[in-house]
Amino acid sequence: MFDLHLLPARERAQPGESLRSLIRRHALAMDYDRTAQLLSVAGVSFPPHLDHLSRGPPLNALSKLFDQDEEQLLDLTVHRFAKRLMLVPRYETSPDFCDSKTILRFFTSATTHICPLCLTQPPAFERLLWSFRGLPVCTRHGCLLIDACPNCGARLRANQLDMTRCRRRCDLTSSVHRVTNGEILAAVTEIETALLRDQHLTSELPDAAGFWWLERLASAAIRTPTWLSRVRETHELPVSISDAAVAWIAASLMLQSWPTEMNRFLDEFQTVAKRSTLSTGVGRSFGLLLRDSQHLERLGYSAPANALREYLTAHFTLGHLNRKVSLFRDGLARRTAISNRPWLTMTTASKRLHLRHGAIAELVNRGVLEGQLHPAGRRGRSIGLISRESVERLAREQQSAIPTNDVARTLGISRHPVLELIHTGTVRNAVRTKAGWTVSCDEVARLAELYRQLPSLNSDRRGWISTRDATRAYGQQGLTLARIIAAVQAGQLAARRDPKQPTWRGLFVSCADLRQLIPQVREALDQQSGHPLNRLSKSLIPGRPLKDVVLRKWIEAGLLTGTKQGRVWRVMSTEIERFRATYCLADELQATLGIVSTTLNRWINAGRIQPVYARRTHPGAGASVFRRADVEALRREIAA
Repeated sequence: MFDLHLLPARERAQPGESLRSLIRRHALAMDYDRTAQLLSVAGVSFPPHLDHLSRGPPLNALSKLFDQDEEQLLDLTVHRFAKRLMLVPRYETSPDFCDSKTILRFFTSATTHICPLCLTQPPAFERLLWSFRGLPVCTRHGCLLIDACPNCGARLRANQLDMTRCRRRCDLTSSVHRVTNGEILAAVTEIETALLRDQHLTSELPDAAGFWWLERLASAAIRTPTWLSRVRETHELPVSISDAAVAWIAASLMLQSWPTEMNRFLDEFQTVAKRSTLSTGVGRSFGLLLRDSQHLERLGYSAPANALREYLTAHFTLGHLNRKVSLFRDGLARRTAISNRPWLTMTTASKRLHLRHGAIAELVNRGVLEGQLHPAGRRGRSIGLISRESVERLAREQQSAIPTNDVARTLGISRHPVLELIHTGTVRNAVRTKAGWTVSCDEVARLAELYRQLPSLNSDRRGWISTRDATRAYGQQGLTLARIIAAVQAGQLAARRDPKQPTWRGLFVSCADLRQLIPQVREALDQQSGHPLNRLSKSLIPGRPLKDVVLRKWIEAGLLTGTKQGRVWRVMSTEIERFRATYCLADELQATLGIVSTTLNRWINAGRIQPVYARRTHPGAGASVFRRADVEALRREIAA
């Protein structure tokens, strides 16, 4: 076998060049067709990824083949960055070589990335930094690194000799996508500087911890499509950039604006669906970030864990925080942070207010308490966090709260209107305790002051009506004392007070305003309790008023569903829509099919269509009712 030192080509390594690029340039200088031909001269087998080569026979053979020191060749591999990427406990010395997990975490292996503009400048060689996942942009030219031909889409092969053209001979330097955003270029430049020089990504994350946390943030960002879209739009990134590259850019921006940008990302990240179908829980909201930050903290790097702890205690409302959460498991101060956070569980809030557990969700829905309620699981359960400030405020108000009987005596009305004012939300800060409803004194004083501020009514009472007479005249249409008080508070009713009566019992309202208010009250009552038959009969079939006795017969026949409240039948709005969508009268049938009544009678006698309700089947029926499905089937039959 001939001496390897006598090979005629002796290419020198360029600054920042990768080992694979040096081997490629030697193969070109030796006029080989493939790099494998050159490597076969060494007489040893090589791994598929030459930039990952460490000490051993292959590196020793290349050292002899290229007449270069092993340390010089090792500096062309990813092990050059071992001191910057290998995560070890703080104040311990980093190893000289990258392990397989670190290489897979930070470097690409399946594809080759290049900067088209760098390859146009002689000598053309590949940079080792191009394989680092966190650098999708060339900091020298500000353009995107490519791993496929921008013209035909062919993937770049690691063993091809000519890196300026793809395997289909398309020019790779003809299409360049530049990144013009200065913030993106600054973040990428900071990563490159930290890799090449003794500089930290952030002052709080020295050594490899910064790069390790950067990769964890990128892994979380790629699972948040909404955040990636926001980064693309905000920083005007080219369309051709991949989601993986955008995720690394997003992670670098989080470290650049630490921890403000990360907190904004966490707001979005915790809403993304994770593996579990349940919607609550810290682990289901933040994935592995909590565990990763705890791992860094145990190695001596506590900045991510402190930032996440601060965020969880202040902003996390999708689940409970307790000692089971990894970040709060150790230390008295961390357990104290949970108990002093601005959010309380529903159970804790109910105990502090001395209320039943179910009352807390009701108070949140009514706006008395501030909080977040979320469904939990598949069995109708819910989970909620209540603002500590709102609980303490309500607790102070409850110390001077009075029961509804006292409220009624103070306002001069009966207990039933007070309850209606509570249920409609006119009276705020009312709480249902074990002994019954209680209302804060401030709320009672507000209503009493509202009455005292009304103008006095003079001796001429024309155009004004007392609440007693108004409820008697319009009570069947839904007008109650509580509705009158609510309308006066909202400014919908002009009101006066009897100077001889200091309570709401002496209230008078404008007759003109009351007549305008009655249709709204009637409509609200119809939507809530249902439409009475005497009014529904005029509007159930548009353009065809009926008698209420006809609707009563349809109810008895089961066509229309109604409920009897006292002596009045009422039909809900949803039932009205169902009836209109299911049935029609003969007039509409004739218009749909384009026939006259005699033809319809002939078809009925022939059995082509049959009404579900008619005089023949129901004596005394006021109108014949047909199914719309039967009418549509007959229309298709006629068309065929």
